[in-house]
Amino acid sequence: MSIKNEGSLLSKEELKALFNRTGLRFTPQREAVWRLFEAHPNGLTVAEATAILSGRGISQTTVYRTVGALQELGCLKWVHNQLGEHRFVASRPGHSHLLVCRSCAKAVECTDCDLSVLEKLIAQKTGFAVEGHHLEFYGLCPDCA
Repeated sequence: MSIKNEGSLLSKEELKALFNRTGLRFTPQREAVWRLFEAHPNGLTVAEATAILSGRGISQTTVYRTVGALQELGCLKWVHNQLGEHRFVASRPGHSHLLVCRSCAKAVECTDCDLSVLEKLIAQKTGFAVEGHHLEFYGLCPDCA
């Protein structure tokens, strides 16, 4: 099982390449939004990110648009906390799932997933053309257990 939860997830060059591939400009403000989420392994709500970044001269609109773009790029994944809030957690692009601690809200990324058999079964039983899935595990991390 491959789990990632520490260190820089994307270099400036990798992030710039992701934005450029999708036709979006890579700006210092977009990088600042990414680095903020990357620095908070427990994730942040958009409101929390906006409050922090407004002190750096980054507007609420820029934060919302950048969070949307980073989510589309696969760099931010959302999780729920105990209050039902959506928190966004930084991750490497590509397919992965998050394990979230119910106590401290720590989130770690798990890149192992083979739900292809389940997806095919669901498609067969429901007639849906399954395009993907979102799966979140929750429990207690080793420190809180």
